[in-house]
Amino acid sequence: MAASRPSTKPTAALRKARGARDLDRIDRAILEILRFDGRITYQALSERVGLSPRPCLERVRRLEASGVICGYTALIDPVAVGHNVVALAEIAMRDPSAAARQRLERALRANAFVVELEVVSGEYDYVARIVAPSLMDYETLTDAFLTDPAFGVARINTTFVLRTLKEFRGYPVDDSAS
Repeated sequence: MAASRPSTKPTAALRKARGARDLDRIDRAILEILRFDGRITYQALSERVGLSPRPCLERVRRLEASGVICGYTALIDPVAVGHNVVALAEIAMRDPSAAARQRLERALRANAFVVELEVVSGEYDYVARIVAPSLMDYETLTDAFLTDPAFGVARINTTFVLRTLKEFRGYPVDDSAS
């Protein structure tokens, strides 16, 4: 039986250690273009960055394989699909035990209305972006997390989004972004 070869795919830690220093000007240009137009054809992308299509495709595949490009998605208007409420919920734990955190994190990640979840430092432990069809639906959702002692939630401070002035379109690639 032949010995298995070690994986040549970089580990997450190695990718993070390498960081942005492995990205040249063309990689950064590719990323910036894809950030705003993930459906661009390779032909059009290659023209915009000054490469022929094959090397451009190879660069995109390398960026995908290395984990720099994490995936592709469509940006959907929440109101168009029935989410009339968009809220930023700051969640503070009453019970900071590992078991309570795991239960809460698992429940939040599994809930389709929780569209973004961050672990944060400071007064709150988590910040969640939550969508809901109505205020009543939002209240029902947050009450479920507040009233179940297994989740260990002390309080949820909510800020409702009135209007979005700038949507999240991915992380900036250019060092001079301001």
